[in-house]
Amino acid sequence: MDMKSNHAIEKGYESISSGQMYEIENNGESIYSMKKTLMMENAGSRIADFLIDEFKENILENSIVAVCGKGNNGGDSMVAIRHLSGYILARNKAKNKINLSVIILCSPEDFKTEESILNWQIISKMGSIRRLILDSNNIAEIEDEIKKANIILDGIFGTGIKGEIKEPYSKIIETINDNKGTTFILAVDIPSGLDPDSGKIIDKAISADATITFHRPKHGLLKNPENVGRLIVKKIGIPFETEKGVV
Repeated sequence: MDMKSNHAIEKGYESISSGQMYEIENNGESIYSMKKTLMMENAGSRIADFLIDEFKENILENSIVAVCGKGNNGGDSMVAIRHLSGYILARNKAKNKINLSVIILCSPEDFKTEESILNWQIISKMGSIRRLILDSNNIAEIEDEIKKANIILDGIFGTGIKGEIKEPYSKIIETINDNKGTTFILAVDIPSGLDPDSGKIIDKAISADATITFHRPKHGLLKNPENVGRLIVKKIGIPFETEKGVV
């Protein structure tokens, strides 16, 4: 659902708090056996499908970079790149031309969840995807990779961001925003640096062309269209029953 294409919010897509979304996801796993790995897989596939629909045949030639932090929106971004790899390489005759990159802004051991760790393990074995892991020696290389991208997936920070954004994350956000106007910036779940409930900028935030979020939008996404851009909401198979007693 593209929220900006509708004058009224459709039933079932009303906004909720980040705390409510956390409860819904936990209910999905603990009560309905909807593993969070499945939620991440579905979210990542929705991202890939959105980009394919948005760019059509041009997706085959675009340079796409996923910038991933420790959280699950980074994991969602990795899944999206994997799906895009399968789609693009199956159709692109120049299969030796790598246009897909995953940038990890942490040590892989620092991923917060099992599902993110699993998806990094898959990505790390794929020759079709370039991988860059942030360290003190390659910040300039990572910035160059971001600058030359046609499409950037922002998976740096999720809903738990609080306080001042430290380096090198601060510089990475600035580098992404510097590309605005020449690069399509897609925020995954929420623009990094945005408070998910108030829509306020914590310190600095990604200025996205579009934000793709899942199940229902968080309140803050409706309060800051300048940073959110087009708001795309996709269902990812979480049972409706998980909302009972929460929404």
